[in-house]
Amino acid sequence: MYRHRASRFRFLHPGLKGPTRWQRLQQRSGLILLILAGLVTAGMLLLAPKLYLQSQDFDARNAYSDAHWADFEAVERHWKSLPILESVHTGKEKEVRQFLAQQPLVVALLDRFEGRTLWVREGGHLVRAPEDARSQLYLDWMSHAEMAQRFEWNPPKSQDPDFGKVATVVLLSDRWLVIKRWRPGAPEVERELEIALGPKPSLRVGLAQESDLARTDLPMVEWGRAPHLQADPRRLSGYWLQAITKTNAFGEGWNLGGIPFEEQELAYRKAYTKQRNAAYAVSVLVGIAISLGLWLRHRARRRAVLDADRMASLTHSLKTPLALLKFRCDSLRLGRLSPERADEELLKIGEEVDHLTLIIENGLRVIRGGGSTGPRAQATPDWIRDVAEDLRPGFELEGRTLQLGLCETSGQAPLTSLRAAILTLLENALGHGRGTVSLETWRTRRRLCIQVSDEGEGLAPHQVKALGKPFQRIREAGKEGFLREGQGLGLSLLVQVAEQEGWGLTFASAPGEGFAAILEIPVA
Repeated sequence: MYRHRASRFRFLHPGLKGPTRWQRLQQRSGLILLILAGLVTAGMLLLAPKLYLQSQDFDARNAYSDAHWADFEAVERHWKSLPILESVHTGKEKEVRQFLAQQPLVVALLDRFEGRTLWVREGGHLVRAPEDARSQLYLDWMSHAEMAQRFEWNPPKSQDPDFGKVATVVLLSDRWLVIKRWRPGAPEVERELEIALGPKPSLRVGLAQESDLARTDLPMVEWGRAPHLQADPRRLSGYWLQAITKTNAFGEGWNLGGIPFEEQELAYRKAYTKQRNAAYAVSVLVGIAISLGLWLRHRARRRAVLDADRMASLTHSLKTPLALLKFRCDSLRLGRLSPERADEELLKIGEEVDHLTLIIENGLRVIRGGGSTGPRAQATPDWIRDVAEDLRPGFELEGRTLQLGLCETSGQAPLTSLRAAILTLLENALGHGRGTVSLETWRTRRRLCIQVSDEGEGLAPHQVKALGKPFQRIREAGKEGFLREGQGLGLSLLVQVAEQEGWGLTFASAPGEGFAAILEIPVA
């Protein structure tokens, strides 16, 4: 015979009803999944504003770089430009002074055709280079530039003692070899930027090594502060709004960067801060809205399901007592009973009315939020016999036999719920089974087992397994309609009550072997 356990027996302490281990495991698993989902959602809500701000910052820097690309080109163009210079004889000619005024970064030049004389800068004029180490270094650079045959040539690290500190370029023209040097912070660089950027500069420009831009321990120097046009590496890397461009015009490792003036930087910081606060505020509001919506939905669904179950349980609990009342009223109305039996039936009708009142009061208390199914009391053999005897007239009317085999052990349970459970099992056996119906009790350890069985055709294993599910009704293969009347709520509500009270409930059946339902409750 196939057995399906619809509810597992467990002990519930009076006044302390709790879930089983499996239910606790399910609750913990659900809680873990809920926590993980919450963490993922929280991470996404925290990450979304960050990604949004990074995107906005990236777009703002690109826009700033695009808007000032012409300024960078002007600085590079002036760095590589070489105005016309006819000749140098004394180094103090007017043309020479104009040339040096337009080119503040020129430090030396050499006439390739007239004696190859090296001239070095001294203030606003030129002098013949003395025979020292600096002059020899300049001559070496010019020789390498001529051999390279390039318009611009940058000394490598092996030939420049100031590599990484001063940017150097050797410019080659048809007649002249010119050396320019960009020393960050020097006054000559400031004059160079004033000439390159014009009278109304829109940004500040600086030259820095790529490795210095990644450092955070560099100090902010005075020459990099506004209103100076040149910016130091610390400000180039630390300003929120910036534009850094890689270029090979200044030699290996040098980057040309631009930053706004102080007022523009403060305005951008304020706008960025407002945008950041707004993004995180929206993220927090979305998180609160999602949490509140899920909580309200969960609460509404639980409330709806609970109210539906309570109402269905209440209406189903009234079904059997009302059927008994109707049967007894019909017996009295048709005059089938003797006067003594009629008085006895009237007393039973009064008891049934009191029982219905108790059921309705308990049901209304539960629906209104009371939650309690009633106090526990002893279910003695006599009490169980009286419950079964209430349905005996129905068995007699159907020509069926009801057998009782009760042990002397008493159980302990809320009598209202237990009465409804026993009546449900007996009514199902009467309405859906065949032959003799047996109500038996026996004790197994600390449990009192209550079994209701019949001699019907029995059910297949898959049908037994479906018992206890709402609106599950049995069909016959090859035929339309259902084998039994009803909506399939009786056993479903019984399973819910058994789960709530901690009772064990097992269904057993097989084709041709009848059907049995075993209810397990604690012994008194």
